Amino acid sequence: MAASMKKTFYYNFFPTKAEEQEEAKKGGNSSGEKQISRVLIEMHDFPDNQPPLLLKHTDQRRIIKAVSVSEIQMGILFFSFSETFEHIFRHWTLDEVNLVLSGYNKFHVLVKDVTDHEETEYRSDRIFFQRLQNDEFYILGCLDVIRNRYLSAGDEIGLAWERDRNGTGMFLFKLLSRSKRAPANIMF
Repeated sequence: MAASMKKTFYYNFFPTKAEEQEEAKKGGNSSGEKQISRVLIEMHDFPDNQPPLLLKHTDQRRIIKAVSVSEIQMGILFFSFSETFEHIFRHWTLDEVNLVLSGYNKFHVLVKDVTDHEETEYRSDRIFFQRLQNDEFYILGCLDVIRNRYLSAGDEIGLAWERDRNGTGMFLFKLLSRSKRAPANIMF
């Protein structure tokens, strides 16, 4: 049985002698203290033969959330570090994760809307995944999806990362339920 790789962060609180010498050669940082570094590694975790994603409430590999007014207005979805790490990064390759973690660059992704029987794919410059500067939140830019689904505050969505048979990664998006409130922010 093949196993997937779990990603975890290791923090380097105590430098090795070689790291101390390297820091001394560079002149150290301005405060004189060593910066605590964080390294992402992979470990074997769970089997690959899991059933396909259905984006239901019982699926443990998905994020289910109510969309906020600010997310609709900005055309992005916010995710906490823990949501991102548990439900997205653990399914990405180490290279994909490091591209996002290495800077504030936009990592362009594919979003497939599986709400209806006809799946709609979104891939453009406005569809991306990005880490925010504070390192605690991540965003999925998906303005086209938000507009085409006429999302309003309180609508419940499901989102999960999946790979097709060719290895192409994509976010699966599904509108799970409409808010009981009248739509306040429909974009035209």
